[in-house]
Amino acid sequence: MVRAINWVYNQSMGRPNLREQRRAEIVEGFARVLAQHGYAGSTINAIADETGVAPGLVHHYFANKAELLDGLIAMLSERFARRVRDSNSLDPLTAYIDAALRLDGGPDTVAARCWVGVLAEAVREPALFARVRKLVDAELDVLQRRSGGRLSEKDAGAVLAFIVGALVLGAFAPRKTAGFAAPALRTLVDALHKT
Repeated sequence: MVRAINWVYNQSMGRPNLREQRRAEIVEGFARVLAQHGYAGSTINAIADETGVAPGLVHHYFANKAELLDGLIAMLSERFARRVRDSNSLDPLTAYIDAALRLDGGPDTVAARCWVGVLAEAVREPALFARVRKLVDAELDVLQRRSGGRLSEKDAGAVLAFIVGALVLGAFAPRKTAGFAAPALRTLVDALHKT
């Protein structure tokens, strides 16, 4: 009875239920393992150890690593969208650039390494490749919209290529991108506007 009351209370208060919370914790653990050991090293046992749960519990919440990868992409995408929304910039394109390139040696370094891991795995896995391709196409459209039409499709591609390159560099050497990547990309965007 007490459990039922707590469940109803948690639902009415907008708190995530235990299933959502546990899935999120496991995805967080997967992100840390992927950032440290790559996709091949992200075994269910390693994820369970990192998360502090039994391997069977990981299997209870996720059918396989592909489902974990889906959860990871969703988590990374939501965090990026939140950083864009929380930006202090009034210019939508600048807010996007700043959010995409915020690599300061903290949790964003894990995110950068995760994106590199996702991209590397996408080369090997056709279904993931198709999903990443859709993400790329969607981001190109977002960049063009956020620029207010100032960026052509090719220019949006150049901006996204810069962002992906900065993520790769940030995954391996975060201090090399911290502080310079976003200003450098803003300079590039300004130059593209003038041409």
